[in-house]
Amino acid sequence: MTVQVDRAELDVLVGGRESSAGTICTMHPFESMDAALPQLADSTQARVICVNPRGVGGSSPPGQAAESTVECMADDLEAVRRALGLGPWVIWGMSGGSMIAQVFAGRHPDALQALILDSAGPCFSMTLGDPDCVMSPSFPRWGVGLAAAGLTGDPHAGINTADTIWEEVPSVGWVLRRVSGPVLLVARSAPSGEMRQAMPGLLAFDARPWLTAVRVPTLVLAGTADQVAPLAQLRALHEAIPGSTLAVIKGAGHVPIAERPTEVAKAVRSFLTERVWT
Repeated sequence: MTVQVDRAELDVLVGGRESSAGTICTMHPFESMDAALPQLADSTQARVICVNPRGVGGSSPPGQAAESTVECMADDLEAVRRALGLGPWVIWGMSGGSMIAQVFAGRHPDALQALILDSAGPCFSMTLGDPDCVMSPSFPRWGVGLAAAGLTGDPHAGINTADTIWEEVPSVGWVLRRVSGPVLLVARSAPSGEMRQAMPGLLAFDARPWLTAVRVPTLVLAGTADQVAPLAQLRALHEAIPGSTLAVIKGAGHVPIAERPTEVAKAVRSFLTERVWT
């Protein structure tokens, strides 16, 4: 279905089963979650709604840069919830979707029933400063290649997200760097148009100022083999949210629901039945 919001039409996908207990919502900054809908529905045993942000899937493109920010995405989620006449819902944020969910918690706390957060920490620049993160310019594998390209230096000193370009670097891959400075992040493959559109806004993401005020039940899912969002970053997220539950999924990488579906479903269903849908 299509839902009209401020200056845009959003592509909304619905799956799973009707439930009086609640609804699960998900959104990712630059990837449609339609392929994940069956797994999400199975894990939660509930109705699942996937909202594609502006410029993703069947949603209309953003008209200006402000419409590609995480804040706009969170506000669009709230607009969809209201348009569908739904009560507070559970947001399951995966990777960049976890950033949207955390921003939603700060901007629309009364619209939340619970949070499920996986594969992203509370601050993107903090994650990119972690040498265990494969996207970090400090990741050991990238040192020689970045040095050879003259792209070393402190990437976090006064980030100006408007002054960035994507560039392919030999022996490293694609990097997002300042026009006149060092690399901010390393991508495993060529960035899609949607990723190029969303990444400047993601770089500024930092939910730490309001996470201590989150009062809804929260489950943090962490994969022990996640090199994009290392375990230390998910522990930091868990520690920032009062009363949150941390479920560490052994052997899972950056997509726990696809890599360890049985373990994830067990943790999610237990969380929902014991702390949310009681």
